[in-house]
Amino acid sequence: MNATPAERVAETLRDDFAAHGVRLPDLRADLTDPRQPQLELGTVPLGTGFALLRVLTDYQRLLKAERRRMKPSP
Repeated sequence: MNATPAERVAETLRDDFAAHGVRLPDLRADLTDPRQPQLELGTVPLGTGFALLRVLTDYQRLLKAERRRMKPSP
């Protein structure tokens, strides 16, 4: 079975955190509403705040760029 985009994002975020030395096994995609998937983050180990902020900021920047790319030109 192919991973959904939300599941791929969760996997990518886990990998990004691991690159910063943070292990987040409890990061998953909640697909109860397929039109609005959510990422769920469980317990965050102590001392991961800066890594969390850096990865989520990078993710937010990438998401904005992807939305601009997908937006039809007028």
